[in-house]
Amino acid sequence: MSKSPFKTSRSNWSTSFSTIVGMTLTLTMLGLLTLLALFGNEWQRMLREQVVVQVFLQQEMDEPGVARVKKIIDTAKYTQEAMYITSEQASRQMEEELGEEFIEFLGYLPVPPSIDVKLKTEFTSLDSLQWISEQIGAIEGVKEVEYQRVLLSKLEQNIRRLSLPLIVFAALLLLIAVALINNTIRLSIFSKRFLIKSMQLVGATRAFIRRPFILKGIWLGIISGLLAFGVIIALLGLFRRISGELFETLDIQTFAKLFGAVMALGILIAWISTHMAVNKYIRLRQDQLY
Repeated sequence: MSKSPFKTSRSNWSTSFSTIVGMTLTLTMLGLLTLLALFGNEWQRMLREQVVVQVFLQQEMDEPGVARVKKIIDTAKYTQEAMYITSEQASRQMEEELGEEFIEFLGYLPVPPSIDVKLKTEFTSLDSLQWISEQIGAIEGVKEVEYQRVLLSKLEQNIRRLSLPLIVFAALLLLIAVALINNTIRLSIFSKRFLIKSMQLVGATRAFIRRPFILKGIWLGIISGLLAFGVIIALLGLFRRISGELFETLDIQTFAKLFGAVMALGILIAWISTHMAVNKYIRLRQDQLY
């Protein structure tokens, strides 16, 4: 009776253990890189959510005029929230920031009434802000429109500057990971090369020969993915004690994305590597097995 690729022996367990260790370490590195990308997206989203467009109104505008302008802005597709600030509120706020009381000295309110508009995240690019400011500026009663043009310009420049190196690094790491895991799995299948050839000689199809090895590879990929995710969680717990504020943005959705990415990479890489390794030994002639 032919041996099964799943037969539990000391050498089989040793090979499986080394495969799991190699895949776990590799998936941990890939998982940390994925987490870094998630952190970057979350950080970018948080910065963009802080973008506020200040709409300054004409000083002499009455309440119906203010209500009309605010309604137009409230119903716009780009608006997340719009808050009206009276001239008195804005002037008092300026006094607090400057630490000087100048309203009584001037005898009038120097800051015009305004509407602070928080935008939806998808409308916070410089191009979107340009046409939004032009659209709001064309509303009757609007005196001026301002937004953090310099800050957003630097943000987009930094994102473009960092994106390419990160993508290149991720691609290189993925290639190294695939090569390492492929080499580990190929070594684990090496001891089964005679079994593969025997199955082939008795008429077994390639799909039939590959099936148990691929199932085992996927199972090892699942175990390695779970272990890698556990290692990442442990590292996050350690770093959180050192700098808790850095991980305040982590939520269940982020962990779910990270878990899915690590497990998917583990299963996919294991499946591809096992498929390639088994095919290599299927194509070998019998004299090449020695």
